[in-house]
Amino acid sequence: MSKLHQVTSYLKYWLNAVDKHSLQAPFIYELYTGVIRPNNHQQHFESIERLRGQYKASDRAISVIDFGAGSKVASGNTRKIKDIASKGLTRKKYSEMLYRLCRFLEAKNIVELGTSLGINTLYLANNKNSMITTFEGSPAICEIASHSFQQMGTDNIHLIEGNIDHNLQAFVESSQPIDVAFIDANHRYEPTVTYFDTMLSKIHDQSCFIFDDIHWSGEMEQAWKEIRSHYRVSLSIDLYQMGLIFFNPDLRKQHYTLQF
Repeated sequence: MSKLHQVTSYLKYWLNAVDKHSLQAPFIYELYTGVIRPNNHQQHFESIERLRGQYKASDRAISVIDFGAGSKVASGNTRKIKDIASKGLTRKKYSEMLYRLCRFLEAKNIVELGTSLGINTLYLANNKNSMITTFEGSPAICEIASHSFQQMGTDNIHLIEGNIDHNLQAFVESSQPIDVAFIDANHRYEPTVTYFDTMLSKIHDQSCFIFDDIHWSGEMEQAWKEIRSHYRVSLSIDLYQMGLIFFNPDLRKQHYTLQF
């Protein structure tokens, strides 16, 4: 990750991002005003945010196996939980947006690549009619996330431990159609495109894929541009931190950069 790249990519995003006044198509307007943009924090997330706070206060150090493009937190494999929580987790407003999006799409089968400490997983699991299958490569992080899922009393999360590159294909082959996929795993070009290609066989017209850290590096931007230009993708949305893609053939192929 290059700091210069981060600054440059954010400046480009800031210059191009638009709000609801520039949106005319009914679907994107409803999606933006009703799902992406609302800031109505809900009380039933307080327990998850208390857990986030506990993570941020934890001095416990763990040994992490990193299959990805490096850490936002530190070099080396030993990291403190509070550093992972403070620097490596999705911000609250994005977690809430993920929940709203899955509710809006009435998602039943949700796939998450990159469990981390499980905060986003718990937000997704608040959609009680959904089943979340989440993949995490590091055993130590899996142990923490699994304990938190039990502590929260969730019964709609299935955690798969191990290298996603080895586990995803077998899961997809036996999976029901995927309604929503949240990809926050190996932040490199080739794995990201491979995840997309692997899950593409299980999409339907109402499916949505969300990619995290699309401007993390030149590699991730290249992957994002290639994915959103795929012939099966009808609508793509850049929120800077995340990119959303939809496959509905009834939508005119278009790309939006939206303020968030």
